[in-house]
Amino acid sequence: MELKRVKPLLTAAKAVLLVFTAVYPLFMTVLSGAGLLYNKDSYGSSLAAVGALLIISGLVIALGAVLCLPRKNLPNILSVVCALGGLALCLVMLYRLCSHADAAGWTDKYAMTPVSDMYRARIMPCIAPAALAAVIAAVQLFSYEAAEERRLKREHRAERENAPAPKIIDG
Repeated sequence: MELKRVKPLLTAAKAVLLVFTAVYPLFMTVLSGAGLLYNKDSYGSSLAAVGALLIISGLVIALGAVLCLPRKNLPNILSVVCALGGLALCLVMLYRLCSHADAAGWTDKYAMTPVSDMYRARIMPCIAPAALAAVIAAVQLFSYEAAEERRLKREHRAERENAPAPKIIDG
């Protein structure tokens, strides 16, 4: 009975994950990186590289979110790797971007607030979909159903290996 409760909860978590992934890694991070690439003539090549890596990190986080949707072992393992690896790359690029913005004294011309605060507010929420993807994948990997499926595969493999050899000669 408990397993039937987990499935709707997992489905709801996956729906929330897809919405968060569409908003934060795909729109905020990728579009921030695209803005840096678009204005690379005025920002320079180092920030253009940061922009390209922000785009890559957003896409890798999104890939991690998509890979945790099926309940298979390999996609779930890859989901954790992609989500957490993409998040690490994203946060490192955010740090580099904010450090450059603070050192250059970039401010919002209307509110006179540091631009690095805007970048942090846009990109830091990528932690939520990456963490959610990793948690969903881990729950699916370590679920009772997955463990039973792996056990049955091992037993079936052992039965095939220990089966008697077919007769070569009739008689």
